[in-house]
Amino acid sequence: MARLSRRIIREKAIQTLYPLSDSQVNFDLDQSLRFALEAGNDPEEGWSTEKVDPYLSRLVAGVTEHYQELDSEIAHYLSGEWTLERIARIDLTILRLAFYELIDVCPKDPDLVPSVVADEAIELAKTFSDDRSRKFISGVLAHYIQNNC
Repeated sequence: MARLSRRIIREKAIQTLYPLSDSQVNFDLDQSLRFALEAGNDPEEGWSTEKVDPYLSRLVAGVTEHYQELDSEIAHYLSGEWTLERIARIDLTILRLAFYELIDVCPKDPDLVPSVVADEAIELAKTFSDDRSRKFISGVLAHYIQNNC
């Protein structure tokens, strides 16, 4: 299997994490990851854990293991009347992924700079959400980066 770009890995991470954020859906992590990896691929190829990119595994595991801390950090950078409960699930999923990369990955990976994480989150919002969400996500991330990076 060809190595995935980090942009595709982030898309697959969002596709994996989003169903897990819905308490009405009974997916476990492996099911959700399998569906994300199979999306758009030949069903005859099948799926195995050997095909999972290590960076994808790191992102998904990191967000699922630390989502409460990530939510707390995100809440700190919301402005006005915004609360976590008001944020669309997909937008919160994108923010969780971006905050995980900013907090955990950037300090350990000199090739990953905060502006790239923010740009990639904005691209994810363009793909999975709408223009208002893109602007909202951009603002929250800019606030975090301005104060921490």
